[in-house]
Amino acid sequence: MAKPTRVFFVSDLHGSERCFRKFVNAGRVYEAQVLLIGGDIAGKTITPLYPEKGGWSGLYLGSRRWVQTAADLDRFEEDLRATGSIPYRTSPAEWAEISEDRRRADELFRKLALEVLRRWISFAESRLHGSGIRMLIGLGNDDLDEMEGVLSESKYVELTDGHVLHLDDRHELLTLPYSNITPWHTNRELSELEIAERLRKAVKQLEHPEHTVFNIHVPPHGTPLDLAPRLTPDLTKVMGPGGEPELVHVGSSAVRAAIETYRPLLGLHGHIHESKGFTQLDRTLCINPGSIYQEGVLQGLVVDLDFDGVRSHVLTTG
Repeated sequence: MAKPTRVFFVSDLHGSERCFRKFVNAGRVYEAQVLLIGGDIAGKTITPLYPEKGGWSGLYLGSRRWVQTAADLDRFEEDLRATGSIPYRTSPAEWAEISEDRRRADELFRKLALEVLRRWISFAESRLHGSGIRMLIGLGNDDLDEMEGVLSESKYVELTDGHVLHLDDRHELLTLPYSNITPWHTNRELSELEIAERLRKAVKQLEHPEHTVFNIHVPPHGTPLDLAPRLTPDLTKVMGPGGEPELVHVGSSAVRAAIETYRPLLGLHGHIHESKGFTQLDRTLCINPGSIYQEGVLQGLVVDLDFDGVRSHVLTTG
């Protein structure tokens, strides 16, 4: 019997450089043949750093931090990148101008986010060259469309979006790098009808749907994988009688219908950070590893695929 194909899967790194480095190094740690990111690799914020009293200052986890030496500034920036924020050395006057000009702010964020991605790819190529480990990266609803071009430039990293890839001789990977509509109106969102149509077209490319891994950023609706806090119109969490956030299902009904119709071997999902876990939809095992990227902690999944199906799966935290 052939050796199982081991996949290490994560999602929703949101710019955390510490999590990405852990992800790259996990290939050797877990002896995985395939490293797979299921989307949302872009950060969400820029943190301005201002010159102050011969050093630099900026906000870190809600508190102002001041550093003096170049080495301390480098460490400060590294700490910010670990939380998923992009450090930017500027002045209060320049930052005020940027903040008041939405187009300029968006252009700056795009420029910096693509620089981060290129640095990540360079790190991955240097660490994985000659290892035989494949790295596959897909995008999510919070990612920039331009990231597809940056990923396509790499001779090592494989972009999963828009393709059906073979994980091995038996198992194919189908990717949908979007979410359903969210309250935040992020960059890559689709209606349920659009999701259903894209999945229908993608499945036609498959040789054996029953051996396929669905790498779909948004989880199926009505499962333990898609529970998130209920929000008011102004995006405030609705609290229940016990003082805890009231939870509702926010996943995709079209994704659930596709899983129930095409019955893939495995569903890999993300998007809902707080819904770490797994569930069974008929023959399909669906898993969301969750995300706590702000803490620099990497949550992931080690899954072994053999000829008969999913041999084993283990959720990890590191």
